[in-house]
Amino acid sequence: MILAFSKTPTHQFRSVVVNNRTDLFLGTLWATAIYTLHHYAGWSGLEVPTTAVALLGSALAIILGFRNNSAYDRWWEARKIWGGVVNVSRSFAATLLASTPEVDAATRQRIIYRHLAYINAVRVQLRERDEWAQVAPFLDAQEWQDLQVAKNRATQLAAAQAATLSELKRAGAIDGFEHKKLIEYIERLYDLQGMAERIKKTVFPAFYDYFTHLFLLLFVVTLPLGLVKDMGWHAIPLCVSISFVFAILEKTARASEDPLDARSSGTPMGAICRTIEIDLRQMLGETELPPAWPIKTTRHGSTFLD
Repeated sequence: MILAFSKTPTHQFRSVVVNNRTDLFLGTLWATAIYTLHHYAGWSGLEVPTTAVALLGSALAIILGFRNNSAYDRWWEARKIWGGVVNVSRSFAATLLASTPEVDAATRQRIIYRHLAYINAVRVQLRERDEWAQVAPFLDAQEWQDLQVAKNRATQLAAAQAATLSELKRAGAIDGFEHKKLIEYIERLYDLQGMAERIKKTVFPAFYDYFTHLFLLLFVVTLPLGLVKDMGWHAIPLCVSISFVFAILEKTARASEDPLDARSSGTPMGAICRTIEIDLRQMLGETELPPAWPIKTTRHGSTFLD
């Protein structure tokens, strides 16, 4: 998740130009070619009615607006899901520790650490990265070994958590009400995991991407044809500017529609998991806590959490 862009105007301008250099170059080249052919080669047949271009631009604006709204909804839902993971994690740990004062410290720690393994396993599965080494330290050697054969490791960790709580209930360490409350937290985590997996596995329909890009290309091509007659060479910078605005709107939607991917615009699941880890280990009374998740900085000065 991007925290801040560079506050240096020079870096901001350079970043925009470098990251969009192909679009800017092709837009400038096309607008210049149309102006040259129209004014110096006399190709008056290149003209297109301005009304037609305006109607196409209006239709494109509606499509881009819908796509950006839909992409933002997915981004915001992903953030709410992981906000729920934070809340449920804290409530689960607090309830567990308050309900098991007579349970030995090793068992309480094992349950809390298994929960930390669970949330990190969800993160790794959603990001589709090979970062399972970050999950292993929270589990004992045998449990980690048994987990290797699981197709959905996060789900199996939550199931193991439920089994351990049931064992505590049968042993009389927790009563029926406390057991029910703790199981409800696990059920809530299952719900949140399922919602996150739904976002991850439900991609934007291909025709949205295809036709949005097609209409954008059509608009960029026809815009100089509609402005070159009345505006002369001024049509070149104006066409590039207008086309760039629409292109950035399309890129914004494309960057936001997959909020659980490993990108600077995505949900900072690593930072969220580290925050939960610090909170829960402190609840256990530990003092040697890991540092907060590091903030990454791009070469243009933008900072973001992963």
